[in-house]
Amino acid sequence: MAVTSAVLKIGLLVAVGIKLELKKMLDGPKRKCLSALAMDICLPCLLFSDVLPEANGELIKEGGLLLLWPFLYAIVGCLLGVVCCLLVGTPMQHLGAAAACVAFPNVNGFPVSIIAALGSAIPKSSHGFSPMVFLALIQLTDGLVKYTVGPAIFKRDLAAIRAAREKRGEAGPDDHGDLPLGASLRTISVGSFRKNSGDIVDLDAATPNAAAEAPALTAANLAKATGPAVDLSVDLTASMKEKLSFSGKTAFGLTEGQYRTVEPDWSRFDAGHLLWSPSGRLTANNPPLKEPLLPKSAGQSASQKKKNSPTVETSWGEFLRQLAPPQVTAVLLALLLGMGPSWLKSLLYDPEIVRKGGVPVLGFIMGTAKALGGGFVPLQMISLGGRLVNVVGDQGPLAATGEAGPRGRRRLLKICGAVGIARMLLTPFVVYGIALTIDQVFDVQKPFAFWAPALIVPAMPTANNMSTMADLVGSGRSITAAGVAMQLVTSPVVLAITLSILLAGAQNNLAADMA
Repeated sequence: MAVTSAVLKIGLLVAVGIKLELKKMLDGPKRKCLSALAMDICLPCLLFSDVLPEANGELIKEGGLLLLWPFLYAIVGCLLGVVCCLLVGTPMQHLGAAAACVAFPNVNGFPVSIIAALGSAIPKSSHGFSPMVFLALIQLTDGLVKYTVGPAIFKRDLAAIRAAREKRGEAGPDDHGDLPLGASLRTISVGSFRKNSGDIVDLDAATPNAAAEAPALTAANLAKATGPAVDLSVDLTASMKEKLSFSGKTAFGLTEGQYRTVEPDWSRFDAGHLLWSPSGRLTANNPPLKEPLLPKSAGQSASQKKKNSPTVETSWGEFLRQLAPPQVTAVLLALLLGMGPSWLKSLLYDPEIVRKGGVPVLGFIMGTAKALGGGFVPLQMISLGGRLVNVVGDQGPLAATGEAGPRGRRRLLKICGAVGIARMLLTPFVVYGIALTIDQVFDVQKPFAFWAPALIVPAMPTANNMSTMADLVGSGRSITAAGVAMQLVTSPVVLAITLSILLAGAQNNLAADMA
């Protein structure tokens, strides 16, 4: 009942956002403002004010296992995602995107909101640690896994597509697999050319002779397809990279506007730039969503690294920024202050002084952080509600529109259904089974406050930032966008059921303090 009540609380906040969006009181810029305030101010303040009072050496001793938890659910999710997606016939060049959507759950908005809504239903451990503090430990290393392994998985798809194109003789020697608007069930080079007025060639759905029947990739055909914008004096391969986005559609017929409705209004990428950029603000010269996620030095020869050294430095800076956005920095700061000299922590938080009716010297900082932290859940869920109007509408990735080629949309929904089942149903219960095994074999004796976030996070829908990551890398935009959208729509019912089962199981079979 507590889980159902928590989900309903969140649902009402989302409904407020939906209503405001329908009444035109919310729009893109306003949602972005709400999300930025929630993610860059309220969430760090919430985590800081929750972690600092409880931070000490015993926290790492009792919750240290959670630092490894993201590795566990990412591996389990990736394997289950591959199996489920293969069962529904997902093409190999899209397998990485589908697996990534299963491997990486949302760890900020939904889990924080659910734990906050559950409140006292999850009591503190015997050492005084709350579930929110244990959740903060998971968040510390989740980004380390997500923003190193995630881009590599998406780039794996690019490599697979390049290999397929080379096999068909479509890739030039200087073509490194960069694709316009994402990887394709149709080939990038011939898939968007029309055989006649109404047909689009889909090499995965058509006959084996489809490639031969498609128009040859010549400068004349490219000019015919794209119009006068193509400069035929430019090398054809370079022109392709820049001009083949003429159709404005992904593999499954989604327009740029459709897949971008799923991307968060203010993401972890924006937050990292804002916190760590030298000017402390976003400028036209420092766009938040354009730099690569993995250092470009990876896979480069020594001569390439030397030649591209400024780019390498920029890329490494971007890579590190994603590992320490404001919420992670706030947790690290709270841990350092809490585990440092006692006098330093007492300047901000001293329960003895508070018990006597006093206020620590810097107690106003903690008071302000608590007040701002309380705004995270309503701001984030209202913003999400506004975004859902567009996600599920005619301009969203699930809309029955778009030039998807033969059976394109049906394929997309089938793949995303497999992703959703693996992400929100199979992964959490497999992780629960592993937790049971760990507890029985090693007798870890962990409290309910420990196990609650450990099981809540793997049950969450795919992280919204995966759609942003796909957009940045240039692969898997359709699957990530439609997959996240489908999970967001079904999450109220699914989470109410799965979390009720998982938390009941944790209480009865895992929690050492609930026997």
